[in-house]
Amino acid sequence: MNSINYWPILVSSVVSFGLGALWYSPILFGREWVELLKISDADMARMIDQGMWKRYVTQFILTLITFIVMAFAIDEMGLRTATDGAFVGLLAWLGFIIPVTFSGMLWKNESIKLVLIDAINYLVVLAIGGAIIGAWR
Repeated sequence: MNSINYWPILVSSVVSFGLGALWYSPILFGREWVELLKISDADMARMIDQGMWKRYVTQFILTLITFIVMAFAIDEMGLRTATDGAFVGLLAWLGFIIPVTFSGMLWKNESIKLVLIDAINYLVVLAIGGAIIGAWR
């Protein structure tokens, strides 16, 4: 086992956070996502009053955990290229994210649009994060 380089984990997490901010902004899918979740303006104001920053900090920590695990897997497999890392991201998405995300559609009656907005965001983030980690060896 080689040692894990924490810089690409941090960079992948920051890039992921930035992509998520863009993905769920009004520029891309934010408005539709909020409508599909049935979040009202009052709900949004309440979340902001309760300290939305706490949610962002928690999400960033969860993202760090995701990329720490991915870096460990990439390292254990001895992969050394962006393409290999992106492929690991694709496999993680296909094997872990898709089943969990689509179960929301089955059991929580979520719309296919909502599931696809979230699932494709995960695909992009995991593939790019994996590519960064894979290349930065």
